[in-house]
Amino acid sequence: MVEMQVPSPSDLCWNLKFPPEQEWIKQALQIAVTNLWQRAQHVAQSQLGDEALAQEIIEDAIEKAARRLQAGPHRGSEEVTLLLKRQFAQEVRRRRKANKRLVFVGSSQELASDSAQDSQTQLDSAMDLEVILHDVAPDVRFALLLRYSRSRWSEIAAVLGTSESAVRLRCKRALDRIRQKLEGEDRKT
Repeated sequence: MVEMQVPSPSDLCWNLKFPPEQEWIKQALQIAVTNLWQRAQHVAQSQLGDEALAQEIIEDAIEKAARRLQAGPHRGSEEVTLLLKRQFAQEVRRRRKANKRLVFVGSSQELASDSAQDSQTQLDSAMDLEVILHDVAPDVRFALLLRYSRSRWSEIAAVLGTSESAVRLRCKRALDRIRQKLEGEDRKT
């Protein structure tokens, strides 16, 4: 697997032009991009299936964040990083909705159509992530997948732009509903 070179924050912020009194915005965005880049690649790969989309999505998020920062007061780099994370998460959600569906690694979508499937494979396909997470809200699905990939609750909350306790509670409720549904299916068989 070829690893994508990390573009410098200057590369991603190249088209930003600010008057001298707002030059802090470009510097803060460069710091934010540096902090967010690896997470952006991971999210682009896991949510959209293409790590290369990270650069395009970050650039869109940078433009939106820059417009918001220009309209407001001076902010610290932590606040700008949080704003960029939110803008990034919104752009990922927008693109996921545009694609209308996710294909998870190991899902029934990846199984070759011409391969002979035994009853166990068919059962596994029926229970894959697409089926299990079908009724889960997209942002909660995203949070569950991030948590499954060993992300911290605080990181997930920052990406989604909400509180850590809200993310935990929504994920817990979703998992409880999934457990109830699966226990109901076990009783039927």
